Amino acid sequence: MTVTKQKEDEIRRVGYGISGDIGGIGKQTYYTPDGRRIRSVPNTRDYVLKDKDGKVIESGTRDGNFDKGWLPVMPIELKPHCDGCGDWHDTQEGVDECIRGKEEQTRKWDEYAEQQKKKNTDAQNGDVEELRVEVLEMRGQMNEILEILKGGIVQSEDSSTKK
Repeated sequence: MTVTKQKEDEIRRVGYGISGDIGGIGKQTYYTPDGRRIRSVPNTRDYVLKDKDGKVIESGTRDGNFDKGWLPVMPIELKPHCDGCGDWHDTQEGVDECIRGKEEQTRKWDEYAEQQKKKNTDAQNGDVEELRVEVLEMRGQMNEILEILKGGIVQSEDSSTKK
């Protein structure tokens, strides 16, 4: 298959992974607040808004992709993407603060997990020690039973040889 110069320029301009609609369900172009372009099938949902008395105020169909933060047009002012929460913040300082908050929360959870692990380990060690003592007691009892049985067998052999 030969590609014309015009088609090659179009592929470079549009991108290799974005070929346009060639059948199937139609796709729509969305933009993220940080300027990335996304081609996706509209995620349409029916909605109904009611007041506190249950009376319908508004109803219709909406695109659920907008709930992800996607926009129908390229934003004029780009927002930085946050790796901490996966959302977009107005400023880089907001991103840095969010990441610091996530790191602090992670540190607290790690400390809590260590405390719980230590408690569980201590409790398990106590349980293991109790089981060890019980096994030793049972061994002692088994040895006593074996001694009694051996003594009974020896006595019955003695009485059978005396006959």
